[in-house]
Amino acid sequence: MLFYALQPYLLELYGNPNAYSIAGLAAAGIAGAQIVGGLITSLVRRLFKRRTTILLGSICLSSLGLLLLGIFTNFYLALIFGAIWAISLAIGAPVYLALINALIPSKQRATVLSFNNLIGSSGGVVSQPALGHAADVFGYAATYVMTSMITFIGLLFILFARFENTMEDRIEKK
Repeated sequence: MLFYALQPYLLELYGNPNAYSIAGLAAAGIAGAQIVGGLITSLVRRLFKRRTTILLGSICLSSLGLLLLGIFTNFYLALIFGAIWAISLAIGAPVYLALINALIPSKQRATVLSFNNLIGSSGGVVSQPALGHAADVFGYAATYVMTSMITFIGLLFILFARFENTMEDRIEKK
């Protein structure tokens, strides 16, 4: 939802709802930011000893990017904050999957990963219409602020995982 809402929001901030080239450039910019995030993930991985540290940082940056996207209604700042959001998600996603894969025995892995995807998709079925309605009622900026608060809740789950202090949380240095 956030990616799809970003294009009309950027058009709104740009001041021309018909400037589709701006929307296309924004989409390309977000895709480029995700590529950068994916490329630097291995570098970030070398800087930390635990996967949960990277995930905590990723969620904090993602939440911060969304919050700032909603607070500052400047087109150029919105591009920067959108890039922060995209980069942080691109860094966090493979680290999250690596942690999940390390924690789950191979015989149960497919089932647990499928359930994980089902829950994620189900959350989208509920959250996307709700956030779309919130954007209609309150505007895009307020919806980004709301989403940042929801994203910030994810920190609690990563903290619970961190307190388990499992060997799988440790990053093996090669």
